[in-house]
Amino acid sequence: MAEITREDVAALIQEEYSNVLLGAVDEQSAAIKAFGTTPLGTKVTNAPVLASLPEAKWVSEAADATGVKPTGKATWANKQFAVEEIAVIVPIHEDVLEDATEDLLTDITKLGGTAIGKKLDQAVFFGVDKPATWVSEDLFTAATSAGSLFQAAATAGADDLAGSIYQAASAVDDSGADPTAIISAGSLRYKLANLRAADGTSIYQALPNNGTVSDNIAGLDAAFARNGSWDNAKALALIADAGRVKIGIRQDITVKFLDQATVNGVSLAETDRVAFRFKARYAYVLGNTMAANGKISKPVAAVTPKA
Repeated sequence: MAEITREDVAALIQEEYSNVLLGAVDEQSAAIKAFGTTPLGTKVTNAPVLASLPEAKWVSEAADATGVKPTGKATWANKQFAVEEIAVIVPIHEDVLEDATEDLLTDITKLGGTAIGKKLDQAVFFGVDKPATWVSEDLFTAATSAGSLFQAAATAGADDLAGSIYQAASAVDDSGADPTAIISAGSLRYKLANLRAADGTSIYQALPNNGTVSDNIAGLDAAFARNGSWDNAKALALIADAGRVKIGIRQDITVKFLDQATVNGVSLAETDRVAFRFKARYAYVLGNTMAANGKISKPVAAVTPKA
């Protein structure tokens, strides 16, 4: 009779729960919800972005210079996706594992996914521990350097949060980009509950979308950070062109079952423990490319709390 070895069990755990981990990261990361992911085949990938645009001119029928058709050129520069790893190891005693139900293992995996999603969001939104190889500015820093910060108390005598959101969206539009996404803490929904747009409609709406409900704020697709990554002291919301923010992903998000390793100086085998190692690899690029108006745009703005 063939025996099921510990290696067989480890392989089954890793295969089954890797999908749980991927789903947990996707569900818990506001950055992935807002911007999606771009599959990458190598650690470093160069993506071409438009750097300059051709210019057209009016041409007359005269035989002089005004009748000569102008030449123009479009040039491209490379944006570099550099994949970096996020990981966490969760030890667990073998007695607990033996008595555990499948739900406990799923919950542990989801917690690992939440931890990975939090770290990704912190780096993308506010630059917290952002890898040095991610040369693009985080979204809040990009909004700051572009001068696109709008304080919630923007109008005299009133805490006009709705107006500040529209101002931030307008700044993204003025940059030549298309404001399509708003990211914030979940509490923003309640701050907006009684606020109305100029036409009297609620600025926050939960709209049906292919059998699900999508959050919409001021006509922007909303993604809420519920994993502890949001910094309310810096921003109440970030507004961006979702098409210009790229999250690269390598297809090797994994769960690994460990039983012989030493973790933080503790031997798993000697202490009757096992561990789950959760690992994911991401890249991030902000596409501050050439816009139709000929400007190099930073397609993001922020609504900041009142002083």
